[in-house]
Amino acid sequence: MKKVLSLVLTLVVIMALVTGCGSKSNTQSTETNKEFKLGELSDTKTMVVNKDKKEIQMLAQVNGKYLTEDTRHGVVFKEGTNGEKSVLRGMANQNDFYNALLEISAKPGNNISLDDMKLAAESVEGSKLNVFVTWNGLGKEIPFSDILKSNEKRPMDIRFGGNIEAATSLKTGCILCLDSCAVGITSDAAFKANELTLKKQVKITGNPDVLPPDGTKVAVIFRLAQ
Repeated sequence: MKKVLSLVLTLVVIMALVTGCGSKSNTQSTETNKEFKLGELSDTKTMVVNKDKKEIQMLAQVNGKYLTEDTRHGVVFKEGTNGEKSVLRGMANQNDFYNALLEISAKPGNNISLDDMKLAAESVEGSKLNVFVTWNGLGKEIPFSDILKSNEKRPMDIRFGGNIEAATSLKTGCILCLDSCAVGITSDAAFKANELTLKKQVKITGNPDVLPPDGTKVAVIFRLAQ
């Protein structure tokens, strides 16, 4: 009788484990396959332009590598040659983003040349943009600067650099560079051209205390400053 009870209990435990594992697997599968949706953005609608608000929203994804390693790239189109070198992978391409900025009446600076990138002497010009980030569950927009960690804080000054010819020919995919750039569609005038690479005193990473985990989808909001 004891042997029978022991066998029954063993079978019950095995059934519970199998059922439990099956349930967990189904839950994970559901979450993995769940389509991203945030406002009007989705996996199939990766950029939204609002001319009335003079605003562009772009779907992006956290790149966990740069939560610990430094970079001069804030947002890069995932299929560009620099697509794996940025804090956020952009889901929309740089050329469409350039045209979207023109749609909201932003003016390109086009004042940085590739030669300027060797000198760290020039700051990008063009229309000023206020840039924010949000994601599901955050419940608010936060400044792009909040998702970065730096050993030297400077107020961010994002400008519409332009650079469509270089962006088209070089295909880097650069959407938002963290220092003034001759290729990025937008970049930060607070740092001179290629300063983060050439001078090397300043190190910028993603902020692991603020950003969600690697692979999380987020919305980047570019708003024309008034």
